[in-house]
Amino acid sequence: MDLVDYTAPADLEGALRALSETPGARPLAGGHRLVLDLKRRARRIPLLVDLGRVPELRGVRRGFGGALEIGAMTTVTELVGHPAVRDSYAHDLLADAAATLPDPQTRNRGTVGGSVVAGTDIAAALIALDAVARIRGRGGRRRTLNVERLLDPAAPGLAAGEVIAAVGVPPGTAQGAHVRQPVPATLDSVCGVAVAVSFHADGTVSACRAAVCGGSRPARRLPVLERALTSGTAAAPPLGDVFPGDEVASGEYRAHLAWVLAGRAVARARERAV
Repeated sequence: MDLVDYTAPADLEGALRALSETPGARPLAGGHRLVLDLKRRARRIPLLVDLGRVPELRGVRRGFGGALEIGAMTTVTELVGHPAVRDSYAHDLLADAAATLPDPQTRNRGTVGGSVVAGTDIAAALIALDAVARIRGRGGRRRTLNVERLLDPAAPGLAAGEVIAAVGVPPGTAQGAHVRQPVPATLDSVCGVAVAVSFHADGTVSACRAAVCGGSRPARRLPVLERALTSGTAAAPPLGDVFPGDEVASGEYRAHLAWVLAGRAVARARERAV
């Protein structure tokens, strides 16, 4: 690995100052993906700013009306074990997504903010839950951005010197589930589907938010999939251009898999709603 400067500030303002004063500096959360990229020399970063000593970025709090406020440096293990999460409607969906991380060590190191930036399964679950990212910049600058918007490649995401301070999950009554197909060699997702679903009395879907992950693109919401699930159609929606192909799977295969997994996720959510 190339030589990298390192700093571990004790407060958020110090972290933001270090990020803004060194062009190309990157925040370090759990480090699961970032450190691997550095070892492969897939990235060259002059300075790593470790956020692990910033206490205000940790913890889970229940907000107004039952909303959840989740610190960006909260680990995945802390997230699903917290009483406020266990008692909320979001628990099943977040627990499903957390279970995709392959081992306890990864769950103990992986953070909510890092998972959002990586755009993987936990990010898909948060998109299905209509979560927002609380973003902080130097000088007390604050802004809020939907996780869906934050990960949209066509939209501006985090600016240089900004970090995700927390993730907010609004209150709701929908039931959720996340289902995925892993890559056997790496346990990353070939495709994952997260749904937050409401049901009619007869068990049919009345409302749905669905997000997918897998492949080279980050997690994203799929309105076409939501419409198909709500309409109750048995025919797969047109998803052919949603997933790019790569060395793991073709886009066509991932599109087919997304429809199959969406059906399984809705079925699991329906079982939980009974």
